Amino acid sequence: MSIQEIKSQIMKETESEVQDILNKAEIESKRIIEDAKKKAELLLEEKKQKKAKEELAEERAELAILRIGHKSELVKLKSQWLDRAFEEASKRLYEMAKDADSTTYKQFVTGLVVEGALNMKGSEFTIQADSDAADLIKKNLKTISKMISDSKKAEVDLRLDSNPITSVGVIVQSADSRQYYNNTLEARLADVRHRLSGDLYSMLFKEGE
Repeated sequence: MSIQEIKSQIMKETESEVQDILNKAEIESKRIIEDAKKKAELLLEEKKQKKAKEELAEERAELAILRIGHKSELVKLKSQWLDRAFEEASKRLYEMAKDADSTTYKQFVTGLVVEGALNMKGSEFTIQADSDAADLIKKNLKTISKMISDSKKAEVDLRLDSNPITSVGVIVQSADSRQYYNNTLEARLADVRHRLSGDLYSMLFKEGE
């Protein structure tokens, strides 16, 4: 084989090796580019998801603020109506208490005494009452005592205090003064208002809304 043929053979083998290397390099470069594209797409998707989560969190936070604001306004409105309701209720109750000769007033005062006694243990009770209520209780003491005795299924002894209270209504005490039941209009209204105010508070901070 001549030198020229040897050179030609070497050139062919060299070109073949180079071409093989180029082919492999092209395949590897395509793989690298494809991997890079996949990683870029994955990174982009992760960023999108992260951004979506952040936006969703922001939207939820804004929505929560709006809900709290809405509830606050609703509670404020209900509180205003509660104030009006109590003003009206107080006026009606105190107006009713002025008419000491009415059947309604008699039933009301009698109910206050009976309720107080039935909510305490024992059989001997002292009643403190405003002057009008005290006069009515004094006139109907036997009837009221019988109502309580029938409910308790035991005889009871009722006595009027010589120092009547100034608030409209009654305060019933046990004979040993260890128990008492404040059944004045002021106390009853305060208790109802406290319970209703608690309901409004619960509504404002109720979970899941």
